[in-house]
Amino acid sequence: MRCMNSSLGARRQQGFVLIVAMVMLVIIGLMSASVMRGALSADVVANNARSQASAMQAAQIALRYCEREVAKVPAGVTVLAAPADNDGDLHTPGPTNWNTFANWKDASKRTELTDDIMRSEDSSFKPSHMPQCMAENVTLEDATTTAIVITARGFSPDYQETDEGKSTAGAAVWVQSTLKLN
Repeated sequence: MRCMNSSLGARRQQGFVLIVAMVMLVIIGLMSASVMRGALSADVVANNARSQASAMQAAQIALRYCEREVAKVPAGVTVLAAPADNDGDLHTPGPTNWNTFANWKDASKRTELTDDIMRSEDSSFKPSHMPQCMAENVTLEDATTTAIVITARGFSPDYQETDEGKSTAGAAVWVQSTLKLN
């Protein structure tokens, strides 16, 4: 009889070991899934940061290009007049050309950088959406100082937008500078 009890105890131990092993496998599987999810989230964050940085660089290139072109005589870019109902005061909100999306669709009102401006000897990269800039005359609050507000938009390589100008993917960065003329 002793033999039967020891084999019954061994069977119970083997069943317990199987349950413990299964629980351990489930725990390891859940931890692995959690680690993979964390790595994926970190990858998404890094990709978003890369897109944002790429769009910022494109916007800065467009801004510097338009600043140089505005300084030329005659200006190398179109400089728009402020809308008629804008008092020109930069400290008082009023309608401006740069914040009307239809103006960005109108090639006569904005300047889009070309391949030769964006090309680098070190890279063959070409953005899918070229950066753009718009220059606009304004009168500052003292009513005697004129300035040009330059607004530039840069886009990440994966940028996509609807016909209404709403972004559906990627990043768009807007930067602005004011050049005092007198």
